[in-house]
Amino acid sequence: ANFATGAILGGQSFQTLGGSLPFRRIRWARVLISRSLSGGMPSPRPKLTLSISLPGGQDRLRQMILYVSAKCADAERFGLIKLNKIIWKADFDSFAARGTAVTGRAYKRQKFGPVATDMMPLYSEMLRDGLISIERVDFGDGVIEKRTTPQAQAKLDRFSLSDLAFVEESIQYYWQKTGEEPSDDSHGVAWSTRSNGEDMPYELAYLSDASLGLSQRLRLEDRMLQEGWVSE
Repeated sequence: ANFATGAILGGQSFQTLGGSLPFRRIRWARVLISRSLSGGMPSPRPKLTLSISLPGGQDRLRQMILYVSAKCADAERFGLIKLNKIIWKADFDSFAARGTAVTGRAYKRQKFGPVATDMMPLYSEMLRDGLISIERVDFGDGVIEKRTTPQAQAKLDRFSLSDLAFVEESIQYYWQKTGEEPSDDSHGVAWSTRSNGEDMPYELAYLSDASLGLSQRLRLEDRMLQEGWVSE
């Protein structure tokens, strides 16, 4: 089987050469669909991007923790989950738009959203080194927020204006949200296609919960019929 590029549709089933196929939603054609051929073995899957090597390495995440924490000092809610989500969204939105990330760190799926693999070890290290502190805020009803407070200024010399623009957009997106809200992008199809602890490659940034229009669905069905695509 060869690999072809296609778009997956949410909540739709289509009769194709392979039968009735259920599909998930995806923005633009970035998901690989196996094309059925008689005989032969499937081709190797393309290598996915788990992390991106960028100048500064792990220190980029350290500086973003400081930067985002300072920017969110006046936000009504700003716990650790929200900090994680802001950095994740900046990284994945950047990859979708530019093919590169802000921090480049690897991510895994966790209960409340994607988390950089080295976030917690680095966060603990920053606490020990006095770069950040935790302020406990009691919201009542047993809700106690652990708010990250920076104790040092972020060093931004390795970040471009474009990098910071993606971070600012992510901060604004989450500004009025709580970290536990399941309605944001971090709990969309990219997150739901993984189990807790599994890697979240950067190519998941191409997935979206937005529905395709009727004309797009019809074009895709026509292409599927022409190519004989079947779901994996």
